Amino acid sequence: MNFALSAISVLGFLAIFVLSLGDERFGWGRYWPPEAPGTWQHFSFRVLFRVGLYPLIALSAILARDDGFWMPVLGAVLILIGFGAAFAFTRKLGWRQAFGAATWLITSGPYAYSRNPVYVATWVGLLGWALCLPHPLVVLALMLWAVMYVFAPFPEEPWLEDQFGSEYAAYKETTPRFIGF
Repeated sequence: MNFALSAISVLGFLAIFVLSLGDERFGWGRYWPPEAPGTWQHFSFRVLFRVGLYPLIALSAILARDDGFWMPVLGAVLILIGFGAAFAFTRKLGWRQAFGAATWLITSGPYAYSRNPVYVATWVGLLGWALCLPHPLVVLALMLWAVMYVFAPFPEEPWLEDQFGSEYAAYKETTPRFIGF
């Protein structure tokens, strides 16, 4: 059961990753960010992200029940800070905008220090999750999720340049992709 949950989670994240890398090369349009709500890209991303996340949560609950937590206090703090910040930063950006509806460029708040603060904050949460449950089946899925967020800005940035032109180019010149690099 544990292996199956991990495999499903990994397949969900891996499918997003592969679709994001292959999108325009194979002629099926831009996958990430989705072209518009209601498109197959938007729908499949939402489904596949849930296919990655929900089995990972179930697997984590099973392992926590059976094996306990390894570093619960530090891990829990990082989970709360990381995922809490990611949620807050996404809210500041706007849910629609976070999924491909470019209406304005946000350059203030956390976006003044990182062009991708949601990804950075999520990495903090993922690290906390891995500290709490350092089981290889959990860590594999968490690592794939983290790697997916390393590569996500590469298809996003040309799209943002198309949407916001010189305003985004100037922002890109002054603000790091992640933090400090």
